[in-house]
Amino acid sequence: MKARANFFKLSILLLCASLINGSSNKQNSIGFWQVLHGKANVINSYWQFPGYFASHILQLPPTSLATLARNKIAHAQYGYGLSLLANNQTETAKLFWQASLDEITIKQQKHLAASLLSQQRWQDLALLKAHNKLPKGDAFYHLQLQQRAPFDALNHSFMNKLGFLVASEQIEIQKQCTFNVLMLSDHRDGLYRLNQFRNAYFQNPEPSLNTFCFSKPIYVGNAIACNSTKATLAQCDWQQSSLKQRLPKGFDFAIMMPKQGTANVHQGLMHINSQANYAVFLHELMHFNGFEDEYALPAKKQAWLCQLEGLVAPNLFIAHNTDAPKGWHKSKSCQQGGVAYKPSAQWSIMQYQQVGLSEQYRALWQTHIEQHADLFPRF
Repeated sequence: MKARANFFKLSILLLCASLINGSSNKQNSIGFWQVLHGKANVINSYWQFPGYFASHILQLPPTSLATLARNKIAHAQYGYGLSLLANNQTETAKLFWQASLDEITIKQQKHLAASLLSQQRWQDLALLKAHNKLPKGDAFYHLQLQQRAPFDALNHSFMNKLGFLVASEQIEIQKQCTFNVLMLSDHRDGLYRLNQFRNAYFQNPEPSLNTFCFSKPIYVGNAIACNSTKATLAQCDWQQSSLKQRLPKGFDFAIMMPKQGTANVHQGLMHINSQANYAVFLHELMHFNGFEDEYALPAKKQAWLCQLEGLVAPNLFIAHNTDAPKGWHKSKSCQQGGVAYKPSAQWSIMQYQQVGLSEQYRALWQTHIEQHADLFPRF
């Protein structure tokens, strides 16, 4: 009987506690509802139910958030900062979210980081990291890429999720393709631009299907020094790089994408900067297979190339005392030495990239590959 009585008392206590707790929650939600609908003072209501307001802070309208934030309530400063970020008021937003950093949870830190990442606020993300308020996750690793961290510091699963590789990963060649091409970059924007080129090529392979296969973009970080300027040729210091010996074998060509420098191809290696467009990329791709520029070549190159005679490239014939092939037209390639000729009377992709690839040059490209696929310089 005594045990039954004790059980009955305990049940009554639990029921009362549940009723009290339910009543408290109801009061909290009513207080919050009154603020939402402009029927209560937001400051007074917050201090009556601070816990409930903190967990539902992002549901408040901007005016209420602003009032709480200006009264230096940390959770409101955080929420109002996010609201301003969403409206692209990034500098004002920073005044508020930065003031909340010591009070917000790890979950809130991740939410803030994701908002900053969506607007590529790299300096602000670096600020979070410096204050140990940037939890490991997508924003953390994107910042590492932006800051050109060493490639072995990057999370492989994160990179694979983006469709990228790191330099330490093994890659197999695709045997169905005539040429396999490594795509590499030392910075985040370069990886994304290489992916754009790769996807565009897959949509419309040139000069025909299975001519080129491209690896996923590979991040090399600071393992290769690329110090070109906008006015100079894009170049990276491969001779001083230990990475070259560690790259996968069996690839015919390589593309390296630094931030700056004019595009060029030499010995099976293309350098092209991450501001270049797809037309420039396609132009450079044709250089892999021996095509020459149809605008004036650099003086140093003219000094030796324009002294030659005959067909020196699929699209360049140099004449000294001979006639040009029938149907060919003068080219600007040679300003010294012999007279240069090209197959087209009009501008082609090798003279001005933006005109695109004509049927004539597509056929010429394809025929040249079929006849000389084993002769092109490899990387």
